[in-house]
Amino acid sequence: MSNSILKADLHCHSYFSGKTNHVKLLEPMDSYSSPETIYRLAKQRGMDLVTITDHDSIEGCLHLLNRDPDKAEDFIIGEEVTIPLPNMDCKIHVAVYDINESQHREITRLKSNFEEVMGYLKIQNILHALNHILFGFPKPQYGHQYLDKMLESFEIFEGWNGAVSSLQNRLVSEMIRKIPGKSLIGGSDSHTLLRLATSYTSVPGKNKQDFLRNLKAGKTQVIGKNGYFYHVFFDAMGVYLAYFRDIAFRQEVHRSWSTYKKIRNGFGWAFYLPAWFILSLSYTFVMYRLVARQQDYFAGLLNDMTRTHSIT
Repeated sequence: MSNSILKADLHCHSYFSGKTNHVKLLEPMDSYSSPETIYRLAKQRGMDLVTITDHDSIEGCLHLLNRDPDKAEDFIIGEEVTIPLPNMDCKIHVAVYDINESQHREITRLKSNFEEVMGYLKIQNILHALNHILFGFPKPQYGHQYLDKMLESFEIFEGWNGAVSSLQNRLVSEMIRKIPGKSLIGGSDSHTLLRLATSYTSVPGKNKQDFLRNLKAGKTQVIGKNGYFYHVFFDAMGVYLAYFRDIAFRQEVHRSWSTYKKIRNGFGWAFYLPAWFILSLSYTFVMYRLVARQQDYFAGLLNDMTRTHSIT
């Protein structure tokens, strides 16, 4: 690498993200993208560096590097850590980058306690960011408390998410830029390969070390496409079809299943198609409409927090 500007999609998922929370009886995965394909397509689509941020796992990253250690030069080990906030009845997703197996194990051990895991990330000087700050937002009575806690705890925020509407992306990006010492990253949040590398982070540098150092210093630009309800719907349908492809042809993700289980689950999955189609389409449409209706509420909260944190 010799570019003066380096690009990376800092939020994407492989099949190592684990199972979805939907239709648990049939055990579909959250993604069916392989680490090798993510790396190859990200590079083809113009990314200088590649990472995989699976849910609470670095197995996809290790899988790729174990098969091809030379990729370590332009590959960043990452994950998306789920941390509960029981006092506000919600969960947050924290992206961590450039970690090793020992650090992953300690993060996993501590992640049920927000203060402990955040303290560990700072002591270890681990690059971390808060993903989609308005997704999974707590109940209104916790709104100010939640945003105040997040702005107090994080320096880097995901300001451009390829699955999030333009309304939210613009709002978060504009507000965070107004607060001294805060910076933004971007990523596709792709669970299939359709949107991979369509949103990304641009950082000055000539190699991975420069990229990480300058990202941590806040020298970033976020670039890419916004999310629309049909993008999330296409992701859902892509996962649906990839389920069949895997049990019938690829034999990669569900290879441990018996022939009987593959046939049984395959017929069950096919039978579920009408419901999956209708529910996925309805959910994504309603979700994006709800975001539009909440825009004034979020804008008011963020403006209050921006003024407070700019002064302090």
